[in-house]
Amino acid sequence: MKKFLKEKLKIDLEQPSTKKGIALLGAGIALASGHPELLTATVTDAGVQYGGLIGTVVPVALGLWETLRNEFK
Repeated sequence: MKKFLKEKLKIDLEQPSTKKGIALLGAGIALASGHPELLTATVTDAGVQYGGLIGTVVPVALGLWETLRNEFK
C-alpha cells in the first residue's frame, strides 16, 4: 500500500509532515461532521498526539494485529 501511495499518488507516508497532515485532516473532518469526540489531533514538536475514540482504538487494534498476525499461520 505504501508503494502504491508513493508511486501513483505521490504521497510519502515516511514524511512526518504527511502524517501530521493526515491526522489534522481527519480531525477536521470529524469536527466538521459534528463528531469531535471521534478524533482529535494535536501537533507538537514531539510529533502528533492523537486522542478521541478513533485515536485510541486504532493504535490498540494495530498493536493486537501486530501481536497476533503470525500466530495463525
